[in-house]
Amino acid sequence: MSRLAFPFGAAPSGRAATVAYGDDDHVRNMLELLIMTMPGARVMRPDFGSPVAQMAFAPADAVIAHALEAALHAAIDQQMSSLLTLRDLNVDYDEDNAAMTIEVVYEVLRSKTLDKLRLPKDGQ
Repeated sequence: MSRLAFPFGAAPSGRAATVAYGDDDHVRNMLELLIMTMPGARVMRPDFGSPVAQMAFAPADAVIAHALEAALHAAIDQQMSSLLTLRDLNVDYDEDNAAMTIEVVYEVLRSKTLDKLRLPKDGQ
């Protein structure tokens, strides 16, 4: 079974790009969606999401980063445990630049491959 790819775009055939359910690309897409979606934003899934977007413009420090790390860990375990195993989750706050970086290391259950997601992405 396939799902629409995230971000939405066209495939070379001109149709909407898709990914197979449970494949590496699908799991990465879902993880990005989970992290960047505010809880309550989806009408049919009000528990889907994480507080990252809410905390983007809030005053931040190491304590807030630690709280965000715990909230993300709970959200990923609750929403994606059937697709991935969380290996490491790290939220770092750089006081000099007032920037927060989220790094998630996970294993895709279907392919048994390790992958890493880093937000904000390198180079941005």
